[in-house]
Amino acid sequence: MAINQIKSEHVRLSILIALSEDAGYQLNSSMIGDILKHYHLKSSRDEVHTELAWLERNGYVKLEKLSANTWLATISQSGVDVVEGSIVVPGIKRPSPRS
Repeated sequence: MAINQIKSEHVRLSILIALSEDAGYQLNSSMIGDILKHYHLKSSRDEVHTELAWLERNGYVKLEKLSANTWLATISQSGVDVVEGSIVVPGIKRPSPRS
């Protein structure tokens, strides 16, 4: 498996976890970029947008484009199911069991 694919799977899961932990279940793309940096998954704004678009195409988030550079992502029920481990999705890292 290529390193880029592994990184994408980790990034997608990290985005979904961050969204699920937010009180409003939504974050803007700038905040998501900062969260990814915190977890040593540094990603450019374009990379964040690419992963968000992938998650939207596959039904795990809903996107609202506030500007060309700032998108608002809201997690869907399917995204929550991924975070909870209820479903396993090719292209998203399976979450570890939570204690």
